[in-house]
Amino acid sequence: MGVCSMSVASLNKNEFVGKMPDTTGFNYFDEDQNLLFLMKRYLSNEDFNRAKPLLAELGELAGNQLDQLSRTADKNSPKLHSYDAKGNRIDKIEFHPSYHEMEHLGYSKFSMVAMSHKSGVLGWPEEFPYVLKYAFWYLFAQAEFGLLCPMSMTDSAARVLEKFASEEMKQKYLPHLTSTDMDELWTGAQFMTEKQGGSDVGANTMKAEKVGDHWELWGDKWFCSNPSADIALVLARPENSQAGTKGLGMFLVPRKLEDNTLNRYSINRLKDKLGTLCMASGEISFEGAVAYEVGDIKNGFRQMMAMVNSSRLSNAVRSTGMIRRSYLEALEYARGRSSFGNNLSEFPLMRETLFELLLDSETTTSIVLHTAEIYSEADKGSEKDQALLRILTPLLKGYICKRARYLTAEAMEVRGGNGYIEDWVNPKLVRDAHVGSIWEGTTNILALDVLRSLTKDKVGDIFFNEIFVRLDRIKNPLSRRVGEQLRSISGRIQEQTKRILKIEGLERELHAKKLMNRMYHIYSASLLLEEADFEITDQNNYRKLFLATHYLCRYFLSNGFDDVYSVDKSLLDSFNKIVDWEPISQDVVNTLLNEIELVSI
Repeated sequence: MGVCSMSVASLNKNEFVGKMPDTTGFNYFDEDQNLLFLMKRYLSNEDFNRAKPLLAELGELAGNQLDQLSRTADKNSPKLHSYDAKGNRIDKIEFHPSYHEMEHLGYSKFSMVAMSHKSGVLGWPEEFPYVLKYAFWYLFAQAEFGLLCPMSMTDSAARVLEKFASEEMKQKYLPHLTSTDMDELWTGAQFMTEKQGGSDVGANTMKAEKVGDHWELWGDKWFCSNPSADIALVLARPENSQAGTKGLGMFLVPRKLEDNTLNRYSINRLKDKLGTLCMASGEISFEGAVAYEVGDIKNGFRQMMAMVNSSRLSNAVRSTGMIRRSYLEALEYARGRSSFGNNLSEFPLMRETLFELLLDSETTTSIVLHTAEIYSEADKGSEKDQALLRILTPLLKGYICKRARYLTAEAMEVRGGNGYIEDWVNPKLVRDAHVGSIWEGTTNILALDVLRSLTKDKVGDIFFNEIFVRLDRIKNPLSRRVGEQLRSISGRIQEQTKRILKIEGLERELHAKKLMNRMYHIYSASLLLEEADFEITDQNNYRKLFLATHYLCRYFLSNGFDDVYSVDKSLLDSFNKIVDWEPISQDVVNTLLNEIELVSI
């Protein structure tokens, strides 16, 4: 265990001089008390006991071998070989051996695609519950983000085929997409973006022509991650179809044809990206590529959005993993480094920075795993959970992925000059974090999608009611006091939402991003408060309630003109206990609340 697991008071200051600590050798599961807490909440005792050694094994791997493989692959980007020595078109992408080793760990050893599609994976008797599946993805992402893109698309492609494909297509492709044998595995991709369209998918022009028992695709795709995938789900416009997204069909395009020759599309070049350098993204021209329709030819865009929404949740989980890694790196460095005669973590502003990282890390982890549970219930047919998933998915993707940019940069700054040097993990985290809020919909697109879920799908009442019902279940008196603050805030945001929805025309969109952020915060705060109530009952520990109280102060109660309250001093007094998951007393939170309740909201 690293310095972050120790009390600073137990260490001699001379031990810190000249040290440049990092998290090498950590077990990311053993270090993560919040993940342990959440797994115990969501899983039965039997499932938790079965899952714990698997999570610990992945946590050990992520802090050691996987992290080193990821660093190596990041410095050795894939290369495109368009032709062989005889001038034959081969479009072969060469990956560094470290990338293939990571593929083996992700697809095979830990079966992170297969686990939610079939039983028996890793000895699990049924399909993995989503909350556990995404705990695996969260741990993996702390070491490697880029590979999780093709893994997510393979996972999502299997899900789309399960929902919409013919039985013949399912039987042919699903066993390969969900295989844990690397020799049998086929990876998936989604090719949607075109040069003239970008986020405006309705502007796509790729043509689909019916030829006998199949289709042929003609046109270009501009941003294709995992371009060497064995199968790709592609949007194209059949002849004589209407304009816009309603005229797009979904097609399965195999990389190789039945005679084992390459399908008729060319990888023109690989993208020179800012981040996710280990994973290939490219531009592709389709020159009569053989394709097969998936589902209803008139419903292609809706079917593709099922794949995109699954990927959006995965994106939020992966960004959450990077937030956690950033916090852990910053904490380890600050607690193991001396400056100006003191340990860095003893300085008030450093404690404020570290606490902000901790608070966001725990909150994002809570809400992504909660949403994974909602996902499971939605899959079982719960209409309420389907409505919640409809709004939570863009909320999480829109807020968390954008927030990861800021938090990875803050952690970089904690490390100072070293954090800016590629020898350390921070530049990689910052580079990779930026793509999360771009692919699968930019922040603006996600904010508009949240607005659409409120106007078109009418999920607002279900969303706010979920918060109020959660607050009604709070039992502890101190928790209820915080809950009343949150109830008042949530009620005001609900009324604000109704006023926004009454605005006509484009003016309504001006409010979308701020509304998205506020809705994220009240939902997250309600989850923190629910966890706090459970922790108090189970352990007589007020730590989570301390966090929930601070969360409300940061995002709703402080307006920049308040007096200095004990909320600030409480952070200095309780910092080490909060970080080390030691008990926080009722008196500490009571003092906080007495001060906060003086603030007019």
